[in-house]
Amino acid sequence: MLPRRQYGYSFLAGLLALLVAPILIWWVDEPLAELMHGQGGFLKTFFAEVMCLHDAFIDTVLMRQPLYLWLALLLLFCITRLLRQRHSTIWLVAVLTLVSSQAVRNLLAVYFNRPRPFQVFSQLGLGAYFWQPVGQFDAFPSGHATGAAALLLPWTLRFSKARPWLLGWLGLVCLGRVVLEYHWLSDVVAGASIGLLLTCGWELGTWWLRPVSPEKVELVAAGAT
Repeated sequence: MLPRRQYGYSFLAGLLALLVAPILIWWVDEPLAELMHGQGGFLKTFFAEVMCLHDAFIDTVLMRQPLYLWLALLLLFCITRLLRQRHSTIWLVAVLTLVSSQAVRNLLAVYFNRPRPFQVFSQLGLGAYFWQPVGQFDAFPSGHATGAAALLLPWTLRFSKARPWLLGWLGLVCLGRVVLEYHWLSDVVAGASIGLLLTCGWELGTWWLRPVSPEKVELVAAGAT
């Protein structure tokens, strides 16, 4: 489990990543998308399979009955909190991050109205620009990257042994959206950053709900005497 200050540092890292997004928009997005469009065919089969597996998992776990999932997570939080389990607040952070990430992503996507790479290559959009004058688009930020980050990062930051696997999963999802021409690089960077910011924000916001360990209680009692 990360100490409290590490969540603060991770929150700042998410903000820094968001500041990098404009640089990617101006200098990287279109050249990289053109490279994938012209030379990335050999990668598309692999990442298409990766995304099929990811989407099948998300549809099964999250999309069919999201309300029941959220209620189940809240119930798990209440039960584990009453039992004073060390990681009880992870269930609350998970549901808050999942719900808020969907809301934030959908609002931003409507506001920025940015086309996806394949829509630009198909001449449905005028370029990799925000606020397109014609058409309704939803590329920025990436919903897959935001959702995957919101799903995985609460567990990634808590459990070090699972961290490489979960980060690898998140990385494959982000790369897959770029390779398959569904998103520009800045879309997935922004989406993952939003997931990180929300995870760290909710972790810090719910810190006071974490059960006090018996060892800490004993130390406080010893200090009082």
